[in-house]
Amino acid sequence: MEILVMILVGLAAGFLGGMFGVGGGILMVPAFLFILKDRIPSIHVAVGTSMAIIVANAMAGTIGHAIHGRVNWHVAAWVAGFAVIGGFAGANVSGLVAKATLQRLFAVLLVVVAAKMFFSKPAEAARPPEAQVTVPGQK
Repeated sequence: MEILVMILVGLAAGFLGGMFGVGGGILMVPAFLFILKDRIPSIHVAVGTSMAIIVANAMAGTIGHAIHGRVNWHVAAWVAGFAVIGGFAGANVSGLVAKATLQRLFAVLLVVVAAKMFFSKPAEAARPPEAQVTVPGQK
């Protein structure tokens, strides 16, 4: 049963990651904490495990979006470089935060992001997303 749960969480996280750019924090961390709690003893382990899975998920999603010309490589390169620094810092700082506090902060982040997205009007693009970016080798 536990293996089936891990398979379903992986499929759902992959699908959500590819579709919305999410999956790790929004799906895997809560699933690990509440469904796989015998294998994942704390939010610290849930976050670390989720980050390890995100690597493969991000590669697959990136390839899928790049094939259709939906990646702005210039922005990706700049943000990724600094995200590496931020990710390393965040991983180290999270180890200093108590389990209950980290879990509550995570919940607050999810609620704030959800509220912002729910109540904000989607931005109108001047051009279709496919026309805004290029994939090397394509015209």
